[in-house]
Amino acid sequence: MKSLNIPDAVKYLGEDKYAVSLEQEWYRRYLYMVGDGPTKLDRIGRFLDPDPIQFSGLFLAIADWLPKSSHRLLWIDHFAFGFPSQTRHFLNVLGPDLPDDYLVQNPGVLLGPLSDDLQDQLSGTPLEHLEGERLITLCLLLSVGNWDAKLLVKGFSDYVEFWEGNVFFHSERAEALDRAKEIFDYYSLKTPIQ
Repeated sequence: MKSLNIPDAVKYLGEDKYAVSLEQEWYRRYLYMVGDGPTKLDRIGRFLDPDPIQFSGLFLAIADWLPKSSHRLLWIDHFAFGFPSQTRHFLNVLGPDLPDDYLVQNPGVLLGPLSDDLQDQLSGTPLEHLEGERLITLCLLLSVGNWDAKLLVKGFSDYVEFWEGNVFFHSERAEALDRAKEIFDYYSLKTPIQ
């Protein structure tokens, strides 16, 4: 796991593919696609309300939905000021003794290496398992806090968006969106979001 500042995250994803709008520099850094990517991504979403015991499996299924890669980039578009302890818990996962404004300068979290099959607890190395557990923890904290974030893979336009307690799958491929619907069904996410 490695924290990335804005220029490093955009460079990692591709400067010709992504840019960042600083709507309110202290708490909102909106990552968006530029260049000659897909003209329109379709999306489907649901309110994120699984049975609490299913959260870890759900977050691994969400990450596994993305195209196969050894790394995922978690980008924090917006973090809420609701419970200060929530931000502190998030920062504690990233590293010890980080300043409160750390996410302002470092909104990207590069997670990896991750197992090729995130949902199979018997596959992967101890480091891959640790990175998977960090992914679960960070996604849980940002979801409970109603933060806005994206989970992306370098070189692909498909991505997952967390937005105010909801989850959206973005893709131009119908089969990818069908797989997302299977995740919704499996985890009983029934409340559609437009």
